Amino acid sequence: MKKSIIRAVISLISLGCLTVTLAGCGGPKPEENEQSLVAVAIVIGNHANAYGLNLSNPDLIATVSEAASNGFVSVVCCDGQPYIVSAEIYVIPPQYRQADPAKLKADAQQKAANILAGLVHIKAKNPELDTLAALAQAVRSFAAAPEGSQKIIYMLDSGLSTTGQLDFRNNLLDADPGAIADLLAERKAVPDFTGITVKWQQLGDNASPQKPLSYAQVQKLGAIWTAIIEKGGGTMEISNVPSSQTANDASQYPPVFIVDLPLEEPISFVTPEPSPEPTITPTATPETVETFDPTETTVFSEQQVRFIGDSAEYVDPTKAEVVLRPAADYMIQHPEFRGLLIGTTATGREDFCLKLSQDRVKAVHDTLVSMGVHSEQLITLGLGFEDPWHIADTDSMGNLIEQYASQNRKVILMAADSAEAQALLGE
Repeated sequence: MKKSIIRAVISLISLGCLTVTLAGCGGPKPEENEQSLVAVAIVIGNHANAYGLNLSNPDLIATVSEAASNGFVSVVCCDGQPYIVSAEIYVIPPQYRQADPAKLKADAQQKAANILAGLVHIKAKNPELDTLAALAQAVRSFAAAPEGSQKIIYMLDSGLSTTGQLDFRNNLLDADPGAIADLLAERKAVPDFTGITVKWQQLGDNASPQKPLSYAQVQKLGAIWTAIIEKGGGTMEISNVPSSQTANDASQYPPVFIVDLPLEEPISFVTPEPSPEPTITPTATPETVETFDPTETTVFSEQQVRFIGDSAEYVDPTKAEVVLRPAADYMIQHPEFRGLLIGTTATGREDFCLKLSQDRVKAVHDTLVSMGVHSEQLITLGLGFEDPWHIADTDSMGNLIEQYASQNRKVILMAADSAEAQALLGE
């Protein structure tokens, strides 16, 4: 951390005669002080597509005052490349521990007020939002806290991350929170939250041009972050403290991608016409493939067989089985049929996309086998984004255009002895 960055925030903090600033990772042992030590990390999400910070949370004020009296306070900027802005230890020197408690309390409250006042000057410097990395930086800052401190992270951010290991543009609001946490753990991307409480305010408070989240989507966002923090051994507390009523002017901040939100059908009621003999007719959802024609090429779209972004895990395994059931039933009834399963992706890094398409088509293969299809009936082929059905899905700058990219994420099933299949296998 550059000293100039630290001084910029330290200048906002009142360093009274009762405060000692210590460098390095050491500090006084808890038993050396009469009161418990509190370590606080404040993560500031002051960026585009968000509302301004609300620093009037009584719990935040009280906890920072306690830490400023006897403990540790760090500040982290949450943007596309999060960084630790400051990290300070506050302890009462032995010669002042018998001072008037009212004077000590007033001194701590003044320091806390100065710390909180300085937070409004911390703004995003880098494009996008990597909230998981910001949490990791907050955890990292505790290495400088006094040993034995009670550790609390205050997250002041919308939580709708747009880059890094947790990019919500990859349909994550449709995914299972536990599956997301498990996948991050497999990638060693979950910070160690052992003994840490994360108190999150302004979760889901997004401003224009980002479309607002519905109540259900905010709940899902909270469930995802809770699963991640608990996976790392921590505790999550979501606050109802609202954001400020003023939206940040997106033109004054580095850009943040828009996250396309899942469509939610509005509730509607239809009064049926009277019928002497009412009957119940099953209806198929748009995602369900009702029949399978072995003479035709069957395309399972991203909406039908959806995977978690950049992985071969289904967003909804049960839904995938429903979509694949007609094809499975046909192949079980016709064991002589052999099919070619092909996986394709949107444009990206060639080697990654090729491997991803192979892994995803293997997942569909395994699902069909688990449903009773003999494995020898299926041949798998991953083509990445080099497939004959690929449509242009990037702009002139090479950025993905999601409405076209989603059409390129698919799994295709055709008869392996068809001319088209033989041509692809021959290539």
